Amino acid sequence: MRHVLQKHHRLLFYVGWVLISIIQAATTELFDDEAYYWVYSRFMDWGYFDHPPMIAVLIKAGYAIFHNELGVRFFILLLNTATIFFVQQLTCKKDDRLFYAVVLSIAVAQIGGILAAPDIPLLFFTVLFFWLYQRFLQKTNLTNSLLTGIVMACLLYSKYHGVLIIGLVLLSNLKLFKNKYTWVAGAVCLVLFAPHMYWQYKHNFPSIQFHLFERNASGYKFSFTTEYILGQIAFAGPVIGWLLLWAAFMYRPVLAVERAMKYSLIGIYIAFLISTYKGRVEANWTVAAFIPLMVLSHRYLVQHYQLQKWVYRSIPITLLIVLAGRLYLMSWFPAVLSIKQNEFHGNRKWTTEMRRQAGNLPVVFVNTYQRAAKYWFYTGTLAFSLNSPDYRRNNFNMWPIEDSLIGKTVYMDVPDNNEGYQRRFQLHGWRFPQDGVQEGYYSFSRVLFSTIRCTCLKQRSIQINTNVTIPKNYQALFQQPVYSGTPIWLVLYVNGDVHDFINTGITVKQLTGNKLSLTVTIPWNILKGAYTARLCIGSVIPGFPTINSTEFELTML
Repeated sequence: MRHVLQKHHRLLFYVGWVLISIIQAATTELFDDEAYYWVYSRFMDWGYFDHPPMIAVLIKAGYAIFHNELGVRFFILLLNTATIFFVQQLTCKKDDRLFYAVVLSIAVAQIGGILAAPDIPLLFFTVLFFWLYQRFLQKTNLTNSLLTGIVMACLLYSKYHGVLIIGLVLLSNLKLFKNKYTWVAGAVCLVLFAPHMYWQYKHNFPSIQFHLFERNASGYKFSFTTEYILGQIAFAGPVIGWLLLWAAFMYRPVLAVERAMKYSLIGIYIAFLISTYKGRVEANWTVAAFIPLMVLSHRYLVQHYQLQKWVYRSIPITLLIVLAGRLYLMSWFPAVLSIKQNEFHGNRKWTTEMRRQAGNLPVVFVNTYQRAAKYWFYTGTLAFSLNSPDYRRNNFNMWPIEDSLIGKTVYMDVPDNNEGYQRRFQLHGWRFPQDGVQEGYYSFSRVLFSTIRCTCLKQRSIQINTNVTIPKNYQALFQQPVYSGTPIWLVLYVNGDVHDFINTGITVKQLTGNKLSLTVTIPWNILKGAYTARLCIGSVIPGFPTINSTEFELTML
């Protein structure tokens, strides 16, 4: 047995990794964003509101094989395994036992490696990029240049964070700019990525607007920074992550590829540390740093044998944590840890119950793209997310799902009757809606107001000039009496929360071209000062207009 382990340890490691991943992927319900990305795959395109399209391609391919959770995650778990394999190829001094220990120390690489999210293809193409970069340095020729350009494009198609990797690698070796093959690789990347850039242009750059501007917090909190730092230590490994980070930062690069990884490691962590001044940074945003973290920490620990014992001693504890996490996600003991419903448990139960209430009617969820996506996945019945001013825009504002619902009978799922909604409804004389059947549904979330310019006039008036993008089939609807009186609202925000609704006096009937100019009278009860604002169009539900613009600044004089 010992001889078999010594001779075939790599094969056994990777086969075991794949088998465990398959079992977990097949027995764990989808988490919120996985279901959302599955809806991506129902509408294949060159881009989406939140992310590039690589995740949609992988999900569509896997779901074509298995029509369940395993299908959604199938190619994801294969890429996760391939990522570990290529990381091992980048470890110069072969110490496989230590390599396995480093990999197994990172709990999220094991548990999160099956989740269908853009992070996994980002990791795969990051390690493949470093591997090809090493080949490119060893043999600079047209073949390696073309392959590098293709992988760079795939990196960008996986997640926008890929631009950090490419930029930091170039920064680590400025001599690359003198090499003609570098420019060939860049040209190949740009040509392949051009369809996505055109998609962004065609749709008014929604991803750039959302990620760079709309996700900003209303003000800086010191906790953003402290949570980020502590989160990254835990993310690197729940027990020994601090040592892996220290080892990776302490390693002194010798080769150009090592220097590129060191630049990437430091650059990624610094970039998102700076981002904490704009708002809360999710732990997984730095996931691309895992590649240099594993490689550089391994190379440092190979040279410092005395530190290896701490890694080996931590492995049993880490594996126990991972085992508990896997069993929890697979619902082996949900009654112990699932005090309340979470995104991994109970999805089949609540979707089945709602399907029983809704019958075959499509369901419109208000302010939750997650529940809409999960309901569609688990019941096979069309679902839509109506995004009101209290929420945010997402790809449901762009897909033509809404078109098929206008004028039809639907089943509504609205937010709970909380006090904030009730106070606002009472102020405007609206009736708070309840869950149930809604006849003659309508909303117009696919209309987009962009390039908004505001001018303050005298007597509490504001002039707003904006471009308007309207789906062709909506033009005729806006002239029908049943919809023509639907109002356009100016919604004001203070510190990210809805402050007030102002009826602009304009209705959808007046949306007849690609530009709109309107003058809005501001009520006297609204105080002077700076606000953020959005233009919103009413829907069949009073108090829940759709979000039809990005945020813009507005000052009351």
